Amino acid sequence: MEIPHTEKIASPTEASRFPLPNLLPESEFLSLIKCLNEKQRKYLLNLTNIVKTNPSEPFYHFISGGAGVGKSLLINSIKQVLERFWIHQPNNKPDDIHILPIAPTGTKSKATIAYMLTQAQNLQHKKTQNMQYLLKLCTETKYIVSHNIAVPDGISNGSPCILKKVIYGQLCEKGNREQIPIRAYVQFEKETTGEKTRQKLKNIIQADGITDKTWTPIQRICRSFSLNENTHIQVTRNQLPLLPSNAQTIHCSQSCTYKNILVFITKNLSRKLLYTAFSRVESLQGLHISGIYKKPIRATIENDPSLREMIRMRNEAQLQFSLTFPEEVKNNENIIALFHNVRSLNLHFPNVCSDRTLLACDIIMLAETWSQPADRYEIDNFTIVYRTDCASTKRKAFGTLIYVKSALLPHINILFQNESISGTNHSTVVALTVCNKTVIMVYKSPKCQWLVLQQQLQQAINTSLQNNVHEIAIMGDFNIKYQVSDPNFKNLNDFMIQNNCFMILDPTKVSTDHNSLIDLCFSTNPQTTSFIFESVTSDHKPIWIELINP
Repeated sequence: MEIPHTEKIASPTEASRFPLPNLLPESEFLSLIKCLNEKQRKYLLNLTNIVKTNPSEPFYHFISGGAGVGKSLLINSIKQVLERFWIHQPNNKPDDIHILPIAPTGTKSKATIAYMLTQAQNLQHKKTQNMQYLLKLCTETKYIVSHNIAVPDGISNGSPCILKKVIYGQLCEKGNREQIPIRAYVQFEKETTGEKTRQKLKNIIQADGITDKTWTPIQRICRSFSLNENTHIQVTRNQLPLLPSNAQTIHCSQSCTYKNILVFITKNLSRKLLYTAFSRVESLQGLHISGIYKKPIRATIENDPSLREMIRMRNEAQLQFSLTFPEEVKNNENIIALFHNVRSLNLHFPNVCSDRTLLACDIIMLAETWSQPADRYEIDNFTIVYRTDCASTKRKAFGTLIYVKSALLPHINILFQNESISGTNHSTVVALTVCNKTVIMVYKSPKCQWLVLQQQLQQAINTSLQNNVHEIAIMGDFNIKYQVSDPNFKNLNDFMIQNNCFMILDPTKVSTDHNSLIDLCFSTNPQTTSFIFESVTSDHKPIWIELINP
C-alpha cells in the first residue's frame, strides 16, 4: 500500500516548543533504579547530589563502557531522576525543557545532533521535516514514529511499533473526496506507551471499532518547510508520521539490542561503525553479514585521538565522588547509624531492601513510613526493635521503624521511647544504647510545638545519663530550619548547648530538595563524624554517623 502525501502552499508556521520528556510511572521508575549495578548506583547518587546542591554550576563527565554494559540504562536513570527533581522546583513550568539529551548513546550522526540542537532552540530546519513523499504501509510490519507526537506519553521520534490497522477517510478539504488513510493503529513495545493518547481519543477508537486496548491511534500531521534554499515559498506536507523500520542505519540502531541482525557492509564503514553494528546483537550466532568483511586497522594512540583522550582521562581525570558512602567506611571497629525520612516505606520498600548503602548500616531509623499494622517490612539479617504505624485505615505521613542488625541485637538496649500525638501534630523520640553509646532518634511533624519535643528530648538525655551512658548522638527530622531566622532555632540551639551537645553536620549544606537543613545531628562528642547522603526516592536526604567501637 502506497500513501501519497498532500501538499499546499502556505505561510511559515511557528514551531511549537519541545515537549516535556517522558516520565516513567512510579513503579517502573523504581524498578529501573533497582536494575543499576554498584558503580552505576553510586554514580547516579553522586551526580544527583551535585545537581541538587549546586544546580547552577556546570560540570563535564565522561561515561564509558563496552556494548551491553548498561550505559543507556544509566543515562535513562539519570534523566528520570533529574526530571523528577526539576519539575517540582518553584517557578518551573511543566512544559519547560529540563533535560535535553544530545546524542544520548554512542556516536550519533551529525544530522541527529543537528536535529536535537534545533529542538533545543525550538526550531525545525530539516528539509522536509522527516515527512515522506511516499509512505508504504503494511500491517504487522515494524515502523518507528517519525516525530514527537506526545512525548510525555512515550510517543516520540524513534518510538518502535507494529502497524496493526489503517483507517480510511477524507481530508477536510473542499473538492477533495478521495478516500485516503487518515489514521493508523499501532502497537508499541511497552503497553504504557500511548496510554494517555488512547484515553484522550477513546471516542475515536470506539467509532473505528477497535477493541484491542493496546492499539494506539496515530493521526496525520502537517509540517511546513521551504521549497528550496533560494525561495521563501513554504510547503505544507500532510502525512502519517511513520517510517518503515525493518532496516535501520547503524547510527539509528544505537542503544538497540536484537536476537538476529543482518549487517550490510560497504567499503566505507569505519572501525567505529563496524563495532556499533556488530554489538547490536545478543550473541555471535545471531550476527549475519552481507558483503566483504575486512578486519579494520587496530586503534592506537597514534591514529585514534579518541583513544588518546580516554587514556588521558583515566590517568589524569578520574572522577572523585563528593558523597561518602557508609559501605566504604564500615569495618569491625565502628557502628554506622542512619536516619532517613523515607516518605513512604510502603511505596519504596523493595528499593530499601536492595539498597546497598542502607544494608551496610548497623542501625536504620526511618520516619514517615506511611505504614499500617498489617504491613510486613522484614529485611534479611535485620531485626525491627521499634515500630509505630498509622492508626487509621488511611495512609498518611506517620509511622517510624528502627532496624538493628541481628548480629548486633545482644548489644542493643531500648532506654527510652515516647510518642506525643495531638490531632495531626506528633513527635517521636526513641533512645537506644549500643556499646556504651546512646543514639536518640527524633521526628517532629512541621506544626508540632518545640516545647513538646524539648520535654521528650530532655527525658531521653536524662535517662541515658542515669544509666551512666554519657556519649550521646541525637539525629532525626526536627522540622526546624538550622538558621537564625527560624524562631525555633535559638531555642533548639540553646537546649543543645545546655546539654553539652554540638551540631556535627556541616551547617552550610542542605538536607532536603527544598534547599533547607532540617534533618539534624548533634553529639556530646564533637569528634563524631557525620554525613549528609543522597536519595532518589525522597525529597529528604539520609543522614548518618560513624560511632567508634572501643
